[in-house]
Amino acid sequence: MIMRPSTFYLFLTFFFIASSSVSAEKTGSCDGTNALCLITLITSDIENINDSRWRDYAYRDLAVSVAYNNNIDGAVALIKKINNSDTQAMTIRAIGMALAIHKKLAIEDYRIIFKKLNEATLLISNEGARDIAYTYIAMAQAFAGLDNDATITTASMTKPELKHKAFGETAEIQAERGDYKASMTSINAINSPSFKNKALALVSGIFVKRKEYENAFNAAQQITNTTKKNESLQKILDAHLGLESYRK
Repeated sequence: MIMRPSTFYLFLTFFFIASSSVSAEKTGSCDGTNALCLITLITSDIENINDSRWRDYAYRDLAVSVAYNNNIDGAVALIKKINNSDTQAMTIRAIGMALAIHKKLAIEDYRIIFKKLNEATLLISNEGARDIAYTYIAMAQAFAGLDNDATITTASMTKPELKHKAFGETAEIQAERGDYKASMTSINAINSPSFKNKALALVSGIFVKRKEYENAFNAAQQITNTTKKNESLQKILDAHLGLESYRK
């Protein structure tokens, strides 16, 4: 059967309308206001990035957005697409911190999220990068107020120096929110005198900035290195005399 011109044009019109309809169903309304549609488009574009480093970075940034859009499973799935172990660790950090700082969730919801991030961390092949990822999870847990969970996460790390550093990072976060007791619990888990002294000095300085001088003094008094202890006490004295800016 020969299709007449009018019939042929009618067929083409119907075909393009139908195709547009199917496309809209798959991607949603991409007018800049539909997050799910943008995620779909970005995911498709990332697959066309040839440079593996930049592709990894793109997956990192997208994973944070996906997690923040209440899809932690989708975010973890994107972590698996990243080839570089360090970038995997940084992605876990970015997800954990974004949710801990900018989302107000119930404790159990946070625990579900951090459990999934822990599972993603176990898949990181490089041991050093894996421990760094655990450090970042512990920091995010401390930001979310899950101090005991942060301690458990840090205790699971294998490299002693990274474990000490992680406890110190957690102590700083706890001090920044004004929790002296929690920060001391983290510091007391550090077995290395040098790492412990460093953490005490940093925590003392944080309490000076908060004008919580008694906590700053109590932290400084625990420093066993005489030079570092003196430096911390001097900062407290300078703060009392208004000399902080002069010392900078």
